[in-house]
Amino acid sequence: MFFYAEINEQNVCTGVKAVPEEMHFDNHIPIETMDFEYMWKKYENGKWSEEKFLPDAGAIQLSRMEKLEQSQDEQNMIIQDLILGGL
Repeated sequence: MFFYAEINEQNVCTGVKAVPEEMHFDNHIPIETMDFEYMWKKYENGKWSEEKFLPDAGAIQLSRMEKLEQSQDEQNMIIQDLILGGL
């Protein structure tokens, strides 16, 4: 079993995983064990930070709301096309 910490664009760990085969991705850092202590730590110059970089809950919530609004707009357009196309 191979263990990896997945990092985002800011090099902050956003997840850990165990996989049966070795992986070679720039955003997956090999770790010794399935340890959730890596979560939200930054990986720089081959080392993990002690500090955690927690996500901004407000920004996440706003992003979710924007996606819901976009989905609703798309659904409204489909419904409008169906109604107008059926006339």
